[in-house]
Amino acid sequence: MALLGLIGALALVLPMAQVLRFQVEALVEDRDERARLDPLAEAVAVQRGLIGHDDVSTRMLRGRATLEGERRLRKAAVDERLVALQITLRAGAWLPAQREAQALQADWQLLAGDIEGRRIDVDSSQRGHRLLQEQAVQVMDLVQALLSVPLGRADAPDLQARVDSRRDELDARIGRAESTLALLALMAAALLAGAGLALRAGLRGAAAAQALQRAADDTRRGPGRRFGDRPSRATPTELTAASLDTVRRSAEDERSRSRS
Repeated sequence: MALLGLIGALALVLPMAQVLRFQVEALVEDRDERARLDPLAEAVAVQRGLIGHDDVSTRMLRGRATLEGERRLRKAAVDERLVALQITLRAGAWLPAQREAQALQADWQLLAGDIEGRRIDVDSSQRGHRLLQEQAVQVMDLVQALLSVPLGRADAPDLQARVDSRRDELDARIGRAESTLALLALMAAALLAGAGLALRAGLRGAAAAQALQRAADDTRRGPGRRFGDRPSRATPTELTAASLDTVRRSAEDERSRSRS
C-alpha cells in the first residue's frame, strides 16, 4: 500500500513538474521582454528631450538670450536620459543598440557645446537636432526588433503610451506567473512529503507484521525445543551411566544364553 501511495503521488507530481517547467519558461520570456522595454522607454525620453531642447535653442539663437537657463535645464535632462539609456542597454548586452546610443551621445555633446558657445546658427542647430532624433529612432528600432510584440513605428507620437501599456501588461502577467509558480511548488512539496510519510509508515507496519508473524510461529511450536535449536551436549556423568547400563545389559544377555 505504501508503494502504491508513492506511485500515486509521483503520478501527480510528474505532470505538475511539466506545468512548472512551462510556467518558468514563459516567465523568463516575459521578464526578458520587460527588460527590453526599459531602453525603449529611455530612448523615447531622449527623443522627447531633444525636441524640447531644439525648441528652446532655436528661440535662444534667434535673440532670446534669457532662455539660456531653460536651455541648460533641457540639456541636463537630455544628459540624464542618455546616461540612463546606456545603463539599460549595457544591462541587456544589446551591442548594436548600445553602439548607436554611444554615437548619439557623442554627437549630442558636440551639438550642445556648439550651441552653448554660440558657434552655430539656427538652421544648423535644427538640422543637428533632427539627426540626433533620427539616431534615437534607430536605437528604438534596434531594441524593438528583439520584442515578441513590436509596438509600431518608433517615431509615432503615441509610442510612449504604448510602451507604458505594454509594461503594465507584462508586470501584471509576471506577477500572476510568480504567484502560480509559488503555489505549484508548495503543492508538489506537500505531495512528496506526504508520499514520504506514507512510505515510512508502510515500511514500519510491514516490519511490525513480520515480527508478529514470527511470534505466532514460535507459539505454535510450543515451549519445547524450537526448530533450528541445537541439541544440548551430554554431561560426563550421563555418559558413564550410559556405559554401565550397556555393560549390564550385555552380561544379562550372556547368562541367558548359557542357561539355554
